[in-house]
Amino acid sequence: MNRLVLTSLAGLLLASSCRHDDLVIYSPAASSLAAANGAFAPAVQTFTVNLSLPQTLHTQGGATITFGANSLVLPNNAVATGMATLRVRELRTVGDMLLTGMHTNLAVSAAQLLVSGGEYNVQAWQGATRLRWSTPFIGTTPGTTGFARLSAPVPAAGLDTTRMFLWAMPLAQNAVVNGAADSVGWRPAIQGGTAGWPPVRPSGGFYNVNFPLDTISWLNFDQYWRPVNNANWTTARVRVPAGATETRVYLRPVGYTSLSRTFATSDPTLWQNHLPEGTDTQVIVEQLRDGQLYFGVERLTWHQNAVYAPKLQLYTAAEIAQLMQQL
Repeated sequence: MNRLVLTSLAGLLLASSCRHDDLVIYSPAASSLAAANGAFAPAVQTFTVNLSLPQTLHTQGGATITFGANSLVLPNNAVATGMATLRVRELRTVGDMLLTGMHTNLAVSAAQLLVSGGEYNVQAWQGATRLRWSTPFIGTTPGTTGFARLSAPVPAAGLDTTRMFLWAMPLAQNAVVNGAADSVGWRPAIQGGTAGWPPVRPSGGFYNVNFPLDTISWLNFDQYWRPVNNANWTTARVRVPAGATETRVYLRPVGYTSLSRTFATSDPTLWQNHLPEGTDTQVIVEQLRDGQLYFGVERLTWHQNAVYAPKLQLYTAAEIAQLMQQL
């Protein structure tokens, strides 16, 4: 079914790097998947704060950010004063991750996958200068009463039964860049003021952590996915139509807030990764071809050396966003 996209939309995209949001005008012919999806991705929330006062900020998704006076510093480590802006994006669903190009792959292991309890990007800016969290000077003046804190609601569904940990996506570890499975993914995040990497235990329906001493990484409450005991991870491939300007292929274990990227092969129509043999899986494909958007999802049982080919259909960006949020 061929049809033109007749809408014109504007959206603010938050980059997972140290630059400001870019204004993207979505035209009838899509220029990129990021531009098309970004207009429907979870909005960047902005908070204007007085740095000389303690702050308690509440997000649209139910999270709370708290920090004391003089908690942010300039690049030269001097305490930042005056007004500043916090930019917050929170991802709670598989659809949110798809629309922003995120995932739950580890950076340190090929035969493991994470299940997300919420992904957060929090950046602090003063004009064109990015600020970072400071080490509290407890008991001194000026100072704070403790590390900046993030309190995030525990999801009602989509989790495994394993322990929760805090993870980070370091600068330049972009979720949509092709690369080896061990080079792009989530890494353990060390909370400010803590030693080691303790699990995050829920309290009163919330995960409560100290922010790491930065404001540039994505943060993720994640647990290890435990599919089956002694799982045999096997490789399979996904076939996509030729001639695409851009392709994204993801694998999702059914029932979990979990999303695995796949990687391009020498054949531009073949993408691959691995999952435990027999996994109940959704293969999710999005393509940009000749300025038009194509999308498809197929539910299947994962088998070694199989080649899957989900059927793609032409959609508008708004229709694709709706389909993603239904997953």
